[in-house]
Amino acid sequence: MNITQFTMEEVRCFSERQTLEIRPLTFLVGENSTGKTTALACFQMLANYLRREGVDFNADPYSMGTFKDIVRNSRPKGQVFKLGFTADKWADPIRQQFSTEAVEWTVEFSQKIGGIEPAVSLVKLKFSNGEIVFKIGDDTTERPARLVSFNKKHDYYEINCDPDLLDMLPSHSLFRFVQFESNHFLEGDTEGKTALANYVETLQNLEKRRYNPWDVGHYLSAFSTSPIRSRPKRTYDPTREFNDPEGSDVPMLLMRMEATQQKRWQALKAQLIEFGKSSGLFQNIEIKNLGRSLGAPFQLKFKVRGPNANIVDVGYGVSQILPILVHVLNPEDSRRNPRSLRETTYFLLQQPEVHLHPRAQAELSSLLANLGSQGNRSFIIETHSDYMIDRARIEIRKGTICPKDVSLVYFEPKGRIVMVHNISFDKMGNMENVPPHYRQFFLKESKRLMGFED
Repeated sequence: MNITQFTMEEVRCFSERQTLEIRPLTFLVGENSTGKTTALACFQMLANYLRREGVDFNADPYSMGTFKDIVRNSRPKGQVFKLGFTADKWADPIRQQFSTEAVEWTVEFSQKIGGIEPAVSLVKLKFSNGEIVFKIGDDTTERPARLVSFNKKHDYYEINCDPDLLDMLPSHSLFRFVQFESNHFLEGDTEGKTALANYVETLQNLEKRRYNPWDVGHYLSAFSTSPIRSRPKRTYDPTREFNDPEGSDVPMLLMRMEATQQKRWQALKAQLIEFGKSSGLFQNIEIKNLGRSLGAPFQLKFKVRGPNANIVDVGYGVSQILPILVHVLNPEDSRRNPRSLRETTYFLLQQPEVHLHPRAQAELSSLLANLGSQGNRSFIIETHSDYMIDRARIEIRKGTICPKDVSLVYFEPKGRIVMVHNISFDKMGNMENVPPHYRQFFLKESKRLMGFED
């Protein structure tokens, strides 16, 4: 599934609708406290909701608080905020099915009745030729959903739902109520129900291929990292650290892979070493088992210069980049899980350059550009690193990644609100649509360094 846009409205520092252009390689840049992490958290939450994983704005590694902490602090206080995806063309290589029908999701949140957390109050799906809206209704019925308004000419349908129903994944659960006019879950005018069922059937049979254009959640997953990803340990104990909040799950994964999946481990190890050498971080990685069973303690060893050294004895950047490398280089094994071929995984990376030398920052950008150009993996990167952005521009010039597959989203503070600017690139890596104030601080610093006063 290819998400091309992500929208936010009335979320914290974002006032009117702000649109982020999402590409296989997307950089989020701007000053501190301009909403970059908020954008990542909202993207993760919306992806989780569409995958039937519930509404939770405080799932690790994010903590956004209650509804009042999330909705924009305006006067009068906002009553709702909105998040949205635009999903464009997608392909299912297993069934050899393809879609050209785009769908725009908008999910509205209000304060949960009798609670303080956000709850879904409206879901709108906008297609090229119509619209279907699910919302909490004021009327109570014996059935969980009721068609309350429709326009056959413009294919507009509005359905009132029980509040609990909207907490379910719309693409799977709600459409059960609209596919057949005789469905006993849906009340409403018979003519409208028939028209709605026919419209849904038309969408499913678009280009004579059976698919669900609204089923974005079935074809995407999102994975987030925090700025501080792990605390290295001299010795790892598998009997105690399976759910270690400090990130020792990655060493556990490597240890088990080395013990039970040698071919997979050797392939991943080769990729890790290749990056380690190009970035100057390490020359080799080894797992030293201190016993013969899977439950025995073990150590991670890295060769930087000279003999192998324990992970705690090498630069801190190694332990900070290792979880990112393992997750982006080790996607689900598609031969064992056919669904993974259809999914696009969105890696939401917070400041991956933390503790990395500029050379390593640049090489990480090259790695992500190469992976992003291959499909099925997209990267949304919150960064303060010019080295990462400049290397991405070099990779565009080299042809590693197409310019249309790279996006730079600039968060500009304007008083109490933040405006989003989408910067694109040409085939030579030059920036296009650059707002006037972008990089103003750096330009001023360069002038001062040359002896010019403001």
